[in-house]
Amino acid sequence: MAYYIGIDCGTQGTKVVVYDPETRAFLGDGYSGHDIISNELGGREQEPEWWIHALDIAMGKALKKLSPSERKRIAGIGVSGQQHGLVVLDKDRRVLRRAKLWNDTETAEANQQYIDSAGGLRGVIAAIGTSIPVGYTVSKLIWLKQKEPELFEKIALTLNPKDYINLYLTGIAATDAGSASGTGYYDVINKGWSDKMVSLIDPDFKKTLPDVLDDSCVLGAVTAEIAEKYGLSPSCCVAPGSGDNMMAAVGTGNVESGIATMNLGTSGVVSIFIDQQPEGYPEIVQIQNTIPNGWIPTICTMNATSTTTAIQELFALDLPAFDANMAAAPIGAEGVVIFPFFNGERMPSLPSARGCISGLNLKNFTRANCIRAVAEAIAFSLRWGCDLLRQKGISFHQLRLVGGGSNSAPWRQIIADVFDVGIIGVQGKEAGAFGGVIQAMSVRGEGPVPGICKKHIILNEKKRAAPNKGHVQIYETLYHDYLRLRKELYHL
Repeated sequence: MAYYIGIDCGTQGTKVVVYDPETRAFLGDGYSGHDIISNELGGREQEPEWWIHALDIAMGKALKKLSPSERKRIAGIGVSGQQHGLVVLDKDRRVLRRAKLWNDTETAEANQQYIDSAGGLRGVIAAIGTSIPVGYTVSKLIWLKQKEPELFEKIALTLNPKDYINLYLTGIAATDAGSASGTGYYDVINKGWSDKMVSLIDPDFKKTLPDVLDDSCVLGAVTAEIAEKYGLSPSCCVAPGSGDNMMAAVGTGNVESGIATMNLGTSGVVSIFIDQQPEGYPEIVQIQNTIPNGWIPTICTMNATSTTTAIQELFALDLPAFDANMAAAPIGAEGVVIFPFFNGERMPSLPSARGCISGLNLKNFTRANCIRAVAEAIAFSLRWGCDLLRQKGISFHQLRLVGGGSNSAPWRQIIADVFDVGIIGVQGKEAGAFGGVIQAMSVRGEGPVPGICKKHIILNEKKRAAPNKGHVQIYETLYHDYLRLRKELYHL
C-alpha cells in the first residue's frame, strides 16, 4: 500500500505529515519554524531558502520512524503554501531578493495605483472576477518596479512560496489555479492569466509567468537529488499543490455546498465552497479556485492568532491559563472592545490602521476582559465578512474549524455563539498539509478529491461546539455595537 506526504509551508513554519491511507493513520510528522523580517512601514519578508531549510528539518523528523523500505512506498507529495508571497528568480533560477509575504502592507500604495490603472475595483472585478486586497502578489511587483527597478528588469520567473517548494522538489516551475487566484492578474472565472492585468504590470511581464496546471494532473517526479536526500523512490510524484486556504478547504472536506472552513491561524480566514460561477460579489470578498468546476469565496482578516499570541505573551501566560482567563470573563468583556489591527487590516481595507482598545474603566480593565475582548473581536470581524457572503445567498450549516485557534474551547464557543452555527474540528494533523495528502492521492489515481475526503476526513467530536441561544441574542447586539464603533473610530 502506498504512503503519502503532505507539506504546509506557512508564515510561521513548515509542517510535514506522512499518511497511510490503508490504516488512516499518520506515520510521522515534523515541524520547523521560520523567522520574519519586519519593518515599521509594514514590510514582512522571508528568505526563500529558509523555507527549504525548514522543509529539510521537518521532513527529517516526519520520516524518522520509517524504514528505508517504507520510505520507498511513498507514492506522492502535495504541498500547501502561504498565499500571495512573491518569489522572483533570474534567468538561472537564482533568487533575486527576499520574498515579500501576504501580510506585507508596505506595498499598499502600489496596490492602489494598480487598481486605479485598471479602472478602479469595478474594472478589476470585470477583468479577473475578484478584488485585489492589500497583500496580493501584484502589489509587491508594482512596488518592486518602483523601488528596485534594476532588480525588476532581471526577473525571469515569478513564483509563489508553494511553487518555489515544488521547484525544489521537482525542478519544474509551474503553479495552480488556486495559487494564481491570489496574484491579482489571474482571471478566476475564465481560469487563465489576464492579458489586461498582466500588461498593466509591464508589457514584457507575461514571459515571467509559470504555466497553470490543473489540480488533477501530476506536476512531476521528485529529482534524483531529492529522492536520495529523503530516501524516496525516484517514481514518487509531486501534485500541483495549492494555496493554504484552498488546501485547508480540501483537508476539511469543504468540497461540497453547505460546509465552511474557518482557519484561525496567523490570519483568520473563512472559505465556502460553491459550484456556481460567482457573480456580483462584494469587493471585500476574494474568489479563489479549487477543484475543477468549483470556486471558494473567501474572506480574510490579517489578524488572528498573531494577535492572541501577542496578548498571551504580554501577560506571560501559557495556553491553558490564557484559555482559562478567556472563559472567566463575561460575554462582552464588561464593555472592553479591542480592534486588533496590529498588522493593518484588509477586511475592511485599512492597510495603515493600528489597533486600539476602547471602553476601559478602572473596573473592567482586567487581564481576563482583555483576552476575551480580542477573541470576540476576531470573531466579529470574520462574522462581518460571512454576512456579506450570506447576502449573496451562500449559507452553511456547519463550520469546520482548523488552525492553532481551533484548540481553544472557549474561543470555539464564542465563534459558535457569534455565528449561530455548529462548530466542529477535524481529526488528524494540519488541515493544509492533509489537503496536500488528499490531492496527491487523487493525482496518483486513488479517486476524485470529494470521494477521498468522504473516506479519509474524520470529524473531531472533542472540538464540537453548539450555539447557546441565550448567548446568540446577546452577541447579536454586541456585534452590531462593534460595527458601529469600528465605523466611528476608523472613519469607514
